[in-house]
Amino acid sequence: MQRNVIQGIVTSLTFLFVMTQTAVAQEGKWLDSPDEAAKVAARSGKMIVVSVGADWCHYCKRMDRETWADGKVQQAIKQNYVPLKLTDERHHELLAAMQIKAFPTTLVFTSDRRFLTKMEGYVDAEIMALQLEQIRIADGQRATKLPPVR
Repeated sequence: MQRNVIQGIVTSLTFLFVMTQTAVAQEGKWLDSPDEAAKVAARSGKMIVVSVGADWCHYCKRMDRETWADGKVQQAIKQNYVPLKLTDERHHELLAAMQIKAFPTTLVFTSDRRFLTKMEGYVDAEIMALQLEQIRIADGQRATKLPPVR
């Protein structure tokens, strides 16, 4: 009996955590865990957009203020992407393994974590909104061309 109660609590807490992470991603808040972003993307079918930066990087902060805060960019992310923010200070080993050599860098992955594109350097809001839309369309076309699974 006690084991069933504990399992129920664990299941409830897990569900609450998953729903919280999904809600955070849908509200436009950036996740900081690649594993959590992958889980949310797998459940939602959304692509992952990754903002890579560093605390000392002027253009990274400018992208945060101007590009990522732009209404059109936020809408594109909310509808089609799981937002993930990686910083050199917190994710140094991962960024080195990914051979990230410039800040800021923007990466896009499919919902099943396949790499799609990389944009190095500052990207203004208008260009970013356009790029995110073009990536979404291209990924949708790629998905429709796949043969059916048997």
